[in-house]
Amino acid sequence: MAFTILSEAFFDDQGDPVPFQLRDKRNTQDDPFDEYVTELLREEMPEEVIVIRADKPLVSPDVVIARPDEYELLKTGGVDYDPCAIFGLEVKKVDLGKNGKPARSTGMDYNSTPPCATIRVYAEDGGEIRIPGFYLFVALEGNKEIGTVRVHSMVLVAGAVLNEDVDLYDSITGTRTKQIGLGTYGDGANRLRPMLLFSNPLGWDWTLGASTLISERNDLADEQPLVHVRDMARTVSPGVAERFHCYRLAKLSPPREGTALDPFPQPSRRKEETAQRGRFEIDLTTFTLG
Repeated sequence: MAFTILSEAFFDDQGDPVPFQLRDKRNTQDDPFDEYVTELLREEMPEEVIVIRADKPLVSPDVVIARPDEYELLKTGGVDYDPCAIFGLEVKKVDLGKNGKPARSTGMDYNSTPPCATIRVYAEDGGEIRIPGFYLFVALEGNKEIGTVRVHSMVLVAGAVLNEDVDLYDSITGTRTKQIGLGTYGDGANRLRPMLLFSNPLGWDWTLGASTLISERNDLADEQPLVHVRDMARTVSPGVAERFHCYRLAKLSPPREGTALDPFPQPSRRKEETAQRGRFEIDLTTFTLG
C-alpha cells in the first residue's frame, strides 16, 4: 500500500515524474524529503494506520508504519505480531547526475547502520521490538528556475534484498566501546564509528525512469493494483541464490521480463585497505627562493 501511494504521488498515469516543491533545508541534519514522504503516507494511508516519524536526526528507521491492532499489541508488550502489518522505512536518496544516472550507483552509504531484513525499534519502556525493514531509494532531479524537484527513479525494497545477516546488524548497531584519554592532554577520543557501504538498487539500469517494488513475496499483485513483472536473484554462495519478485503499477501495463541474476553493480576495484584521509599535496618544484 505504501508503495502504491508513493508511486501514484511521484508519477502520473503515463509513468512520467510529477514535479513538487520541498521546503528549504534548515541545517545539515534536516531532511525535507523524508518529511515529505512521511506526510504523504499520513495523508493517503487509511485513517486508522499509524505513521510515526523518527523524533530526531541520525535515527534508523526514518519512519514506522503500523496497523493500529499491531501497534496496540506492541504497546502492551506483545511480540506475536503480524510482520505484514508493521514495518520500518528508511529513505535513501541521491541526485541524478549529468549523465542521467543516479549518483553512487555502485555502493550507497548507510552510515553506521547496515540494511537488514529485520530491524530494531524500542518501546517506551526500553523493550526491543524486531520489525521488517524496507528501504526507499529515490533519484531526485531539480529545476532551480522554478524551485521544483521530481523523482526520476524510485525503488522500494525489502531489507532482505540488501542483507539478511541479522548478526551483522546486531553487532554494529549494538553497544560499542570507544577509545578515550587520547592525545597529549588526554582529552581526545576515538569513537571507532563504523561506516557501511551496501548495494544501491538504482544502479540497476532496469530500475531507471520508473517506480519498482522488490519483495520476497510473490503474491502482492493479489492485494494491490500491481503487476508482477519479473524476478531477480542474488548469489549467496556458489550455486545458492535468493530469489525476489519485482512489481510495478498495473495501470502502466508493464511488460513481463525474465529473471535478472545479480543485477546490482558492485565496485570492481574495492580493496580492504582504506585510503589516507586528508592528504594535502604540494608541488615543491613550483616554488623557488626569491
